[in-house]
Amino acid sequence: MIILNPFMGISGDMFLSAMVDFVDEEGLINTIKKVVDVDIEVKKVKKRGIIANKINIIPKEKENLENRNYKWIKKLIKNSSIDDNIKKHALGMFKILAEAEAKVHGIDVEKVHFHEIGQVDTIADIVGAAYCIEKLKNEEFYYTPINVGSGFVNTMHGKMPVPAPATLEILKGFEIFFSEYGELTTPTGATIIKYLNPKLAKSTFNVEKISYGAGDKDFEAPNVLRVIKAKDNFKDEVCLIETNVDDVSPEILGYLYEVLKDKVRDLHFIPCFMKKNRPAYIIRIIANAKDIDEICEILMQETGTIGIRVIPYVHRSIAKREFKTINVFGEDVKVKVSYFNGKIVSKKPEFEDLKKVAKKHNLPLKDVYLEVIKKIKNL
Repeated sequence: MIILNPFMGISGDMFLSAMVDFVDEEGLINTIKKVVDVDIEVKKVKKRGIIANKINIIPKEKENLENRNYKWIKKLIKNSSIDDNIKKHALGMFKILAEAEAKVHGIDVEKVHFHEIGQVDTIADIVGAAYCIEKLKNEEFYYTPINVGSGFVNTMHGKMPVPAPATLEILKGFEIFFSEYGELTTPTGATIIKYLNPKLAKSTFNVEKISYGAGDKDFEAPNVLRVIKAKDNFKDEVCLIETNVDDVSPEILGYLYEVLKDKVRDLHFIPCFMKKNRPAYIIRIIANAKDIDEICEILMQETGTIGIRVIPYVHRSIAKREFKTINVFGEDVKVKVSYFNGKIVSKKPEFEDLKKVAKKHNLPLKDVYLEVIKKIKNL
């Protein structure tokens, strides 16, 4: 697992600099150079006594930013020779940026002009971030509250409050805080966090490795992004939400599942008996603590319940998960492999993949399953 600790904010170059210690440096540099013509310098610097990595992206010629709109950047990335998955990540991040800018300025997303964000070094930061995300795709990402700074920042639209409007739009749903020192979290840094969609780290973890990525400016505090690699056996923090209902039809419960399924981590309807021996259901939900109020409101609106039990902080031990692929009957089947304390505790084929193979080759599902189980032993 990777924990982002932006106690002094986050920018694209800070993220890239911190990630150098977790990926292949040569592969990172070569990927960026396939998209933009730049020189790249990687060095060690000191920020208030802390040794940190610093990546400098140096354009080889003067830039013309007049035509650097969303459409131009999409074409640049799509026409490059980088790995398709890295393209997908880079395009996904630029889409987040474009949609935020479009919403803030009230224009069509395809007409968004990136101004500062269209500069070569920013494109390099996002392509580099995409490379890191792809290489660390088996890691779960977490974050601590994000320092956005304070004051005002100069932009092509004039002076803007910190965080800049697009930055704040992107950071919806994340825990942030204000401090001194001006702009500490940039639109690019916010975009990377948004794309990673990390969980808020609230529990304990065992530190394995630490890396620091330096920003350009110097402050009284070290201007670095700290990134922590932790051991896989992590105790997550969730909340438990429950209510009993004895006067709700099965159709309503079915609809409630559809409404809640994308807002919760798990949802159960448990048969029970209430007072006067009336048959009923316990609705039990596992969710993130930040979603408690929204979920309780939905429960009351949809079921009419007037009392909901909430246990806000429940610790659970979770295993690291990664997907591997095996081939059976000429078809690929994904297998979820789970680890705890460095040991494999589970190997489970994806049911939907099994079903597709069974239907395509007109085979009993159990035969496909048994064939997969034979090959799983070698993973």
